[in-house]
Amino acid sequence: KLCISQPYLSAAIKRIEQQIGAPLFERKSSSVVPTEIGYEYIRALEQITDIEKKFAAKIADITDMEQGSLDIGCSVYCSTYVIPQILKEFSSLYPKIKISLIDAGDAQLKTNLVNEEIDFIIGTKAEDKKSYDIFPLLTENVLLAVPVDFDCNKGLEDYQINPSMLSDKNFDLNSVPEISIDNFENEKFIVLKNGNDMNIQAHEIFNKNNFIPKLAFQLDILASAYALTVSGNGVCFVTDTMFKNKHINDNIVLYRLENATQRTVYLIKKKSKYTTHAIKKFIDTATKTKSEKGELL
Repeated sequence: KLCISQPYLSAAIKRIEQQIGAPLFERKSSSVVPTEIGYEYIRALEQITDIEKKFAAKIADITDMEQGSLDIGCSVYCSTYVIPQILKEFSSLYPKIKISLIDAGDAQLKTNLVNEEIDFIIGTKAEDKKSYDIFPLLTENVLLAVPVDFDCNKGLEDYQINPSMLSDKNFDLNSVPEISIDNFENEKFIVLKNGNDMNIQAHEIFNKNNFIPKLAFQLDILASAYALTVSGNGVCFVTDTMFKNKHINDNIVLYRLENATQRTVYLIKKKSKYTTHAIKKFIDTATKTKSEKGELL
């Protein structure tokens, strides 16, 4: 894993043990584990590495504000529908800043953020304001997507939203009347699994309307649920953000439901992490890009 030979690694460890005067590892018959001093040594190295990173970031800010790097964590949803527009704008303004994008599940991203392995997260779950800087980027409306050829659409033309309407900046979503979810009681719902924010949104709508859905599939990724809906396998909840950047398909219509929910997309940074100029510039670009579309909180 270290891309070095085993004898070289053993010799390096032996030199360190001689310097500190104590063994770093306990060598058992089937495994090698750190000793108590070994764990202390590891923790000390992590602290030193963190100090070095923060110092290097400060020096980079002082010597050249136009250079730097960003490690951004985001869910698959945000990497697909939220961040592309922001990245395009940011890269055009600051082409010398190197960006790494890490898309993963919420639990993994939270671990990465806590360990300061990434600079910040873009996601839908707000964190404790005591430990994190939280920047709201946009508010999303939760809509119901229904295949156009489903019989339930008959007679509901006044309530229907064509996805292409949402890419028009002048379109007012509130101009379309809301409709009861009871109109879709015979349809099979494609929902996301527990632990996903859209699962929470869906069940909030169900509970508010005393509605018991017929479930077709439970998935991990919203884009997958949407793809199944487009193919006519059921109906699913989506957001208006998915269609504002022209991710449009003519095989569905959208509805505003009574007691529908909204959710917020945040940029979340650990307070203890040094805020480089690159991070500041990205936050400014992200909030400006979204506010220009009238979506900023």
